[in-house]
Amino acid sequence: MKRTLLILAIVFCGLAIVKALECQECLEDNDVYCVDQTSYRNCIKSKPFGNVISCPDDTVCTNSKNVCVKSSDLAESEVDVCGTSGGNQCATCTNQKYTCVSKNQFARCSESVVVDSNIYDCDTDEICSSEALEKYDNICTPSCVLDFLDVRATCSNSEYTTTTTAAPTTVTPSTEQKNSACTEAEKDLQIPKETLYFFTIYKEDTSCHTYLYCERTESTEWDTVYLSCHQPKPYFDSTTSLCVSTKPTGCS
Repeated sequence: MKRTLLILAIVFCGLAIVKALECQECLEDNDVYCVDQTSYRNCIKSKPFGNVISCPDDTVCTNSKNVCVKSSDLAESEVDVCGTSGGNQCATCTNQKYTCVSKNQFARCSESVVVDSNIYDCDTDEICSSEALEKYDNICTPSCVLDFLDVRATCSNSEYTTTTTAAPTTVTPSTEQKNSACTEAEKDLQIPKETLYFFTIYKEDTSCHTYLYCERTESTEWDTVYLSCHQPKPYFDSTTSLCVSTKPTGCS
């Protein structure tokens, strides 16, 4: 039955291709970049801009026009983009024999470990979906039937590299450490006094998985947010102030 549904779906290949909803990417539905589960930035022309906005208490960042919605109130078409309803994780082995490692590549799983010595490619115009593997026993799915099958690409990166398995640091700096880091970055980066906010890598994390949002206040203190980059873009790139999949020069 599962394979029959997949075959029938191919008939509908004239349907529009659905873009995956990914954490830390600009969403087409509402022009929002979910920084994490409870904060976001706005987007113009698929690029995030402006300061980090925190969602109200008990709400999460979604693809809804309202952006922040209570998890219990999510409509069928709405997704907790950086949370549990965001779908299967990229390059992560769970209870399946295979896992997606890029938009159109997959690898074998050995218990909970990705066997990345052999990476397999889906056919042209197919995407890799761990959700499709779970539902229809086929990890590669024609892009044109995503809407019909109600599945999406598991990964947002176009090509797999071993950097996607890196994990962000779990050590959270104190308020004093964050303030000190913002002050140091202001000097090092020569941030103009009229600049209200900026992003900077957190130097104590030499793996480049974390960064800081620094916003000026009327006092000498900073309003700061300690942020992490997640798979499949686990590194913070200081030149673009964005999370990227390739490790920047100088990161351990």
